[in-house]
Amino acid sequence: MKRQTLIFLIFLFLAGNIILLSSPCVKSGVKVSPAELIITIDDYPKKEIQYKIKVTNPFAWDIRVYSKAIHPYGKKENYTTIPDLSWIKILPVTLNIPANSYKEFEVFINIPEDKKMLHYNENWEVWVVVTPRLTSFSGGGALIQLQLAVRLLIHTPTDTMISWTPLAPYILYPILGIIISLMILSAVFLYVKKKRNIKDDKSAIFFVKKKKESSVEKEKLESKKNNLFPPHYKF
Repeated sequence: MKRQTLIFLIFLFLAGNIILLSSPCVKSGVKVSPAELIITIDDYPKKEIQYKIKVTNPFAWDIRVYSKAIHPYGKKENYTTIPDLSWIKILPVTLNIPANSYKEFEVFINIPEDKKMLHYNENWEVWVVVTPRLTSFSGGGALIQLQLAVRLLIHTPTDTMISWTPLAPYILYPILGIIISLMILSAVFLYVKKKRNIKDDKSAIFFVKKKKESSVEKEKLESKKNNLFPPHYKF
């Protein structure tokens, strides 16, 4: 008897969940808006980019809604996944929505400063997945097996001057290295040349001084010779 009762209760539980999941109120129940959010960033702001997602509970009972950002299962054409999902933050992660009412999630997009220059002219697709669950219905904790996704289409700033930014680290840094090396070599060359010119000047001064001293010595020697042997003196 106990076994039959247990089987009957399990049957009722499963039947109740099947009826709940197949009922029109579940199929057309919890709604999120907008279903697609196009975010065009004209120029990277200093603060976080913020948007709201509205979740509506049409049921006669309370629900709890969970949210998270994920990479899309299938991307739109000309879109790629965001380089780092941690750049997308959703607050709060969980919402308790009373019957026949709505609440909002806030989505924050925050791209690190050191990454912004590497991401121009790009299109990213991110999904914000919303999963509703029952909090109280017929005294149970049955789950609504339903996931809703809001598609975030993010367009980074357009800059035709640096449309090659993904290659910037591989092109810009070597060029800067070459320029800096040439500047260092030029400075060393000018320093050596200046030192050589100073040395040459000193050598020239020393030579002139020696020549002058030699001329003076020669004049003294001539004068001394003339004193010893006057020009009119004849042997």
